[in-house]
Amino acid sequence: MRCRSVLTRVDALRTGELPPDEQAEVHDHLQTCTSCDESLGDVNALAAGVKALIAVPPRSCKDAVCDAYELIGDVWVAFTSNGLRLIQRGGTLDELRTAYSERYCRTLKPGTLPEALRKQVDAALAGAGVDKPRVDWSDELTPLERDVLALLPRIPRGEVRTYEWVARQVGRPRAVRAVGTILARNALPLVVPCHRVVPTAGGVGNYAFGSAMKRELLQREGVDVDALESLAKKGVRYVGSRTTKIVCFPTCKDAKRIREENRVPFRAAEQATEKGFRPCLRCMPFAA
Repeated sequence: MRCRSVLTRVDALRTGELPPDEQAEVHDHLQTCTSCDESLGDVNALAAGVKALIAVPPRSCKDAVCDAYELIGDVWVAFTSNGLRLIQRGGTLDELRTAYSERYCRTLKPGTLPEALRKQVDAALAGAGVDKPRVDWSDELTPLERDVLALLPRIPRGEVRTYEWVARQVGRPRAVRAVGTILARNALPLVVPCHRVVPTAGGVGNYAFGSAMKRELLQREGVDVDALESLAKKGVRYVGSRTTKIVCFPTCKDAKRIREENRVPFRAAEQATEKGFRPCLRCMPFAA
């Protein structure tokens, strides 16, 4: 048997899958060919190395990332040891499991929410907000989705921004519709505050738990929703200060300090810049 034929059979020889007559021929060749004998040694070493890479399955969930759920009030919370994964208000356990399976292709089991995660959920439900949500997105998100969702906690509590603003902040000014889709699919409403994003044209807009819930959350955080909607009906998108010549979003902390007699309403960014106003560096209502 030639070297080439032997080398195609060395792995089958190692695993015992080679027919008896061929085994004898290969063994005879290996006794006289140093090169082929070394190749068999290399194959054995490679097989041993690959076997060593195989991970031993964990004995319990304490040794691995497990997918679990707990019901807090009327809110279902799905989580892993790495962070929060899915929040669903109302509905049944079967609906939660179905939604989780469709999104993550994994199953859920009952569990106890770790104290650190429980505090974040409680804070979000109380309207206190969560500055640094502990989330476990894994690798399920696209780069744009990750950028958009990571931006939301940076919107201050008690303030709102527009879909257009979010798109601009993540470097995709034309992706306003994509931003809306991402927020609609946010798996962690409440904790990742997509309720702080409203339509560019004004109003509260849609929300995973309904517009009424969105209004309630914003009001809990200190947003005067009625005043915001009143401005929207008038077409007012920005508010400037006659004294500082700075223009802000109406809910900006700095805008709230403007005295009534010094408030200047604007319908568009161009209107503000034409009159010599510059955008607020805090809320960044539009590009300078």
